[in-house]
Amino acid sequence: MTRLASRFGRANIIRRDRPLTTEELYCTVPSVFSAEKHESRS
Repeated sequence: MTRLASRFGRANIIRRDRPLTTEELYCTVPSVFSAEKHESRS
């Protein structure tokens, strides 16, 4: 449980002073760019 919490704790370090670039978003949440409906979690 500690590892999971620490991993999420570091997630906000990615962007502090600027929005994420498209490349950074693709690496972080590739499902957002999914063409197939079943590959997306939304």
